[in-house]
Formats: sequence, structure tokens, C-alpha cells
Amino acid sequence: MSLRRLTTRLLLAVSVPLILVTAMLLPVLHVHMETRVESLHTEARAVLKAGQEALTRDINESLNSVLAIAEMPALRHYLATHNAPSLLEPGYPPGDLTQLSRFLDTIISHHPRYTKLVLIDNQGHEVLRAPQSVAPGAHVSGRRHQEMDYFQEASQLLPRDLYLTPLGRDLHYELLDGEIIPVVNVSTPVFDAAGRRQGVVLLSLNWRYLTSGLQQAMRLGHEGHSLLVNAQGQWLLNKAALPQGTAHFGETLATLAPDYWQAMAQRSEGFVNADRQLLYFQTEDIRTQRYRSLAGNIYSEHAYYPWKLGVLLPTPSWTSLIDEETTVLWFLLLIYAVAVAFGMLWAISSQRQRTLRRAAQRHAIEVSDLYENAPCGYHSLDDAGRVVKMNRTELAWLGYSADEVLQRMAYRELITPETRPAFDKAFQDVLEHQSGSAECSLLTRSGEQRHVMIQASAYRRGGRFVHSRATVFDLTERKKLEEKLREQAMTDPLTGVFNRRYLQAQAAIEIARSRRQDYAIALVTIDLDHFKHINDEYGHDAGDDVLQAFTRIVSRLLRQEDLLCRVGGEEFAILLPTTPLSQAVQVAERIRHTVQTTPFSVHEGALERTLWLTASLGVTSVSVEETSLKAALKRADVGLYRAKESGRNRVEVNDD
Repeated sequence: MSLRRLTTRLLLAVSVPLILVTAMLLPVLHVHMETRVESLHTEARAVLKAGQEALTRDINESLNSVLAIAEMPALRHYLATHNAPSLLEPGYPPGDLTQLSRFLDTIISHHPRYTKLVLIDNQGHEVLRAPQSVAPGAHVSGRRHQEMDYFQEASQLLPRDLYLTPLGRDLHYELLDGEIIPVVNVSTPVFDAAGRRQGVVLLSLNWRYLTSGLQQAMRLGHEGHSLLVNAQGQWLLNKAALPQGTAHFGETLATLAPDYWQAMAQRSEGFVNADRQLLYFQTEDIRTQRYRSLAGNIYSEHAYYPWKLGVLLPTPSWTSLIDEETTVLWFLLLIYAVAVAFGMLWAISSQRQRTLRRAAQRHAIEVSDLYENAPCGYHSLDDAGRVVKMNRTELAWLGYSADEVLQRMAYRELITPETRPAFDKAFQDVLEHQSGSAECSLLTRSGEQRHVMIQASAYRRGGRFVHSRATVFDLTERKKLEEKLREQAMTDPLTGVFNRRYLQAQAAIEIARSRRQDYAIALVTIDLDHFKHINDEYGHDAGDDVLQAFTRIVSRLLRQEDLLCRVGGEEFAILLPTTPLSQAVQVAERIRHTVQTTPFSVHEGALERTLWLTASLGVTSVSVEETSLKAALKRADVGLYRAKESGRNRVEVNDD
């Protein structure tokens, strides 16, 4: 009996502490495990965002480099003279292939992200390659590219558009420094200053080098792995050791990890748990606005896009938790060995819970501060479009307080009337199709406008719409910059009048309007007589002063609707809407007479000299049947040359 009682007491002494400790530890360990999982999710999101930013940065830098090279004046000039030597402008030497080739060699050699650059003319002949594969100055047109996709596609594109050979359709490799590396080809058309297509620039990118930045940004030690596959599931990164095996460039993820690929193929983003691994992925498409940067549009083969970018992390388990928390394990062994350790274990567990709660609170405060003071605006709207939440950044943009906006104003009231239709459509897309975006203008309290891009998605609970969640990006500075660049591209920097490009664009509009409204258009071309003598005797600064004074004189003689443009060094053209040929001749005579009778002052050192100038003018009418100003300019120039040959200081009409 005593032995039985002793046995019972011993069992109780062991079992009761075991039950009490176990009952207390299970909730704590469960909370800890949930916190670890949530922390893992947060870490995966942060790592994926860092990789996305690295990929966006590196690809945008590469695409911008292609555009910059394609718009190099020396390259354009060389290709133009190669295609049509007769178009070589007087006084402008033909392109120097050796100098241009050495310059491009330097660019390629000092940028490890590039493997080669090829310049191709309109017929598909290669006219230049960097780095040089032949002696400088030698002819390289033996290579032909007219059957290649990068040439055929780029030949159809508009200026600043790009074509990317899709990774995965045909795997392209090159030998670089004794190592075989994958490359991606980027091509863009080359246009001269007159808008004529001159050829194609092909730039091959070292894909291994480009993706090394992404992998470096997503580095997580030996347990974490980064993933990048195309729409066909082909691996787009360097050789990588995954838990399922080694992945090589071009291999199919469906074969290596079918569970992952099945989930990635069905959704655009999300988490996947398989084989004790956590995969977080999202969709990346380099043809979208985020990757265009300075490009107009990016084209490639649709079947290989979009890509899927992901990060693979080991999922926390009880075994890994115990392996990491060796101190807790020793405490548990001590508690189970002696009953008096039960209190110590309880105290440690309570302290652990408090630490977790404080960490969670700090995390919540940090997230709230990030939301309120983010560099972009955030807001949430109910199904009626009323503002239910808005961060401090957007409130500061608008100039309102939270009490004035939240639950009191419909967001469309803050949109300018001109852009409300775009906002209404985007909000309807959020209500019906889960997401929407619109470029709008916000009307601030002070009456100013802010150009913004709104990207929103719907938050639903139980299939019911709760509110929208929108991110607002301020585009005001970008709009101002775009307007300034557009103005600079259409204006002559010396005289301030419009240039040839603007003249041709505006002429097309006026011709179409005259065809509808049945009115006449005339064109006058002007060339200052003996202008080269001014530059030679008094210097180019004096010549610039004369040109500026000339434009001021002529502008005062024209109507508001008339268009004065500088089309060459001392050559000008005037487009005269609603003006028959007879009146255009009168305008030209008035200009000629005014120039002849107006003194021009120039400075020669400290002395001021007065010059008397004359001008030769050609006049023609613009037919409504013409689609551009090219033929009219040619006719007017013939008249101008006739005036020159007849002794200058004349107006000649050529309407044949």
C-alpha cells in the first residue's frame, strides 16, 4: 500500500507539473509560432520589394542607355550619310566611323552590363559593331540582320520605342571573357532630325550581370532563395541551388518544382506553402509603365510575359523553433526534472509574452507612422465614394484637416471637373473589377491643381465590398518637366521662335483645317542676303544678334495666327493661314522693305556698328490636297533661290 501510494505521489509529482507547464506553454508557443510566420511574411514582402526595385532600376538604366545611344547626333549623322550620302548638309563633314567606333567601344568596355552594340541600316546591313571585331575603319556590312526579330520589329517602331527579344523563346548566349553567358537583345529605331528612319540600334545586355543586382538585393543567407521565371515557367536567373534541386538558366520550373509553378501560373501574386518552404511571389512585366522610364513603349512577345518574381524561405516548425531556442529547451528539461522550476518557467514564459506584445506594438506604431508620412498619398473610400481614411501626406497636399474630409467629403469633389470622368471610371472598375487606376488633377483648398496618378484596389470581407485602398502619386513636377521639354523640343533656342519640327506639325493641322473650312494657306521662305559675311567679319555673336533682331522685326509685321519659324542658319519660313497668294506676296514685300530700311546694330569689340541688310523671299501657296509641307517648302525654296540668282533683295513667287 505504501509502495502504491508512493508510486501514485511520484506519478502526481511528475504528471501535475508536466500538465501545468504544458497547458501554459502551448498557447505561448502557438503565439510565438504565429508571430514567426507573420514576421516571415513581412520579411518576404520586404525582400521581394528590394528585388523588384533593383530589377526596375537596372533594366531602366539599360533601356535609357539604348535610347541615349540611338539619339547620339554623331551616330544619327553617320547612319544618315551611310544611307544617303546625298543628304549630307553643306559644311557638315561625313560621319567618322573610326572615332564613333572608338567612342562606342569605350562605352561597352566600361559597362559590364553590355556585351555588344550593333548599328544596322534600313536594309539590315551591319555598319558598326562595338566592341570592334574588325580593324577600325574597315567595312562590316557583310553581316545581315534583316531576318532577325530585333531588326524586323524595331523597323516598325516609332521614335523612343523599344523591342526586347523575349527571354525563353530562343536562349541567346555569348562568350565573354572565356565564359558563356545569357544575353537579352534590345533594339530601337534611329531617326534623323527630320524624322526619317535611318536604321536600328541593337544592344545586347549581360543578363547574368543584370540579375546579379536583383539576387544581391534579395540575399537571405544559405536558407533563402530568389526566383525569376517567365510566363512559360522558364528559369531566368543564374545557376541556383533550391531545396528541390539545382536550377539552371532556361530550365522549366514546372519540372523542378511543379507545386510552386502551378500556384504561380494561376495567380498574379501571393503566398504558397509546399515542402516546408514558403514562397511569396508577384507579377513583373517590363513592358509596363514602371519599366518604360524615358521610353515611349516597350514591345516583346506576349507569350513570354509577364514574369514571376519570388522569394523562397524555410517555413518555421516546432523542430526549428526548439533548435533555435536552446535556452527554453534547457529550462523545460529542468522544469520536468524538478517541480520547483515550474515557477521559473512560468515567469520566463510571461516575460516572453510581454516582449512579443511590445514588439507587436512597436511594429504597429512604425507601420502607422509609415502610412501617415509616406512620400505618396493613401486614402480609402466607401462604396459611395466618401473618404473614410486619408494619410497626412495627402491631406497636406490638399490643404485640409482630417476632420474636414473624413466621413464628410466625397473624393470626386476634390477632383477637377475635367478629370472627373477618368476618376469615375476608375472607381467603378474598383467596385466591379477589384482594381482601377486613373491620372487626374486634384483641386487644393487654395485653388491650385496637383496632377496625380491614383491606383486603387477593393478590400472585401465575406465577398462584400468594405472600402477601397488607393495609392496617390504626385505627378505635378513630372508634368511641368514634360511641358518644358515639349516646349524646348519645338522652339529655336537662339531666336525664341518655333523650329522646323513645329512648323511641319502645325502645317499638317492647318492643312486639315483648311480642307474642312475651305480657306487658302500661303508659305513664305526668307534668307538673309550675305549673312556669312557678317559672321566672318564681325563674329558669330554679332550674327546671333542680327538673327534675334530680325525675328523681332518680322514678328511685329505678322498676325497672331501667322507662324514664324527658323528652319536653318539664316533661313526662316512663315506659314500664313487664311491668306491667298496675292496677300502673301504683299506680306513678303512688306517684310522685304522693312528689313531693307531698318538699321541693325552689332558690336565689334567696344565699337557699335550699324549694318544695313536685305533679304530674299520665296512665296507659294499650300494646296489642300497636300498632306504635308514638304512640297510647298520645296516650291518656296525654288522661288527664294530664283530671287538670289536675280540679284537678291527680291520676292519671287513659285506656285507651279
